[in-house]
Amino acid sequence: MKTNKPIRTFSKNPELVELRRKQIIDGAITVFIRMGFDNASMNDIAEECQMSKGLLYHYIKTKDDVLYLVAKDQYDKNKKSYGEERDYCATLEPKEAFLHFINFYYRGVNRNQDYNIFLNQVVARLPKEDRKVLFDAERNALGILEDIIRRGVKTGVFKTEDPMLMAHNIFLLGRVWADRRWFLGKRYTIDDYLKMETATILRMLGFNHR
Repeated sequence: MKTNKPIRTFSKNPELVELRRKQIIDGAITVFIRMGFDNASMNDIAEECQMSKGLLYHYIKTKDDVLYLVAKDQYDKNKKSYGEERDYCATLEPKEAFLHFINFYYRGVNRNQDYNIFLNQVVARLPKEDRKVLFDAERNALGILEDIIRRGVKTGVFKTEDPMLMAHNIFLLGRVWADRRWFLGKRYTIDDYLKMETATILRMLGFNHR
């Protein structure tokens, strides 16, 4: 997986490159969400970043480079946060781990819904090897939930014949909050949605109250 794909820069200062690219990533996310990837120009990104177009090109070469950096930034954040979640959930009993992780994941969907919808819309534009940056981050998160469910099945707390498929279904239910927010957001708060969906998922898992 090319998680450190080389992006052309004319700067010889690694610290400055990292600083400027973080500025470019933050500005580009705002522009892409507001205008869409296809409609956004390098001028729009430069203006949002409060830098000249020449300075922007000093640190990246193309708009596709910016898209890759945005995806890579998301991957790095997810890798760190999900790594911490995996370690913490391993210390909890299956039900407590499940409730904690569902709360963590669904609230993350709520916080980053515009960003995640944008990435889902443009992922096909990324070269195949670059898409793995996003897909591997998703697999990491699914792996945590699948492990929790498997532990629950082993101890008799949960019942399901396919923990992997169940983990995918649970993630899709979480994504519904972002994909259907124009409708659901008028009727429920994230707290309401989380409470109802958690109860539904526990029933799907045949939760044993013993």
